[in-house]
Amino acid sequence: MLRMIRSELLKMRHTFSLKLIVFTPLATLLLSYLLSGSYAQFSAYNWWYFMVLPLVAALCSASMITREKKTGMQNIVCLPIQFRKIWLGKTAAMVILLFVSNILLWISTTAAGFVTNAAISPLDGLMGCILLFLTYLWQIPFIMWLVNFMGYLPSILVSMAANVILSAVGAETEWFLFVPYAIPARIVCPFFKIHVNGIPLESGSPLLSREYVLPALIISLLFALAVFLGSSKWFSRGGQAHE
Repeated sequence: MLRMIRSELLKMRHTFSLKLIVFTPLATLLLSYLLSGSYAQFSAYNWWYFMVLPLVAALCSASMITREKKTGMQNIVCLPIQFRKIWLGKTAAMVILLFVSNILLWISTTAAGFVTNAAISPLDGLMGCILLFLTYLWQIPFIMWLVNFMGYLPSILVSMAANVILSAVGAETEWFLFVPYAIPARIVCPFFKIHVNGIPLESGSPLLSREYVLPALIISLLFALAVFLGSSKWFSRGGQAHE
């Protein structure tokens, strides 16, 4: 399995997707500093989970399967390996990249706190980034599966629209637990201390409560497992692209 993951990561060398993973967190922080000055931390974290991370996850996950789709899955069919394991390898490679990207954002944003208004502690920033990573896991296999039915660009647009709209509409409601797209934006509120629209939370706001963090995380991880198993089962049957 480690060889398969390494193989998938090697395939991404010199690709635009890999550059996104590395440079997007830095670009987010730089833009936040230029536009928000001493409040760069607030802006960077807000833009990251509301728009940038959904775009990075969608582009990289879609590229992961589009590369195989262009050859009609011939690069996979000829391998003496179960399709289920190949799907696991692709998913695991994207999981690693998603984790790296979130950690890079945390490191750069925490470092920026020494020269700007450090409104978010390093521990809260780390917890928030890890929670974002965990609650975005289900989108990796889902987007890869979606590409086979909608194509590269439509799947990215649908993913972005769902993330942005449902986060804005559902993150601060009582029913956010029933909307997987809304969970990431809500679960980081106690750690980043900002509304989805980027405005700092008021003192005593119910969104600062951490009692819903664990239930939301469990639901998101269970959903990720269900999505992975479902998409893996489809792929193991030799799922083909639908034009």
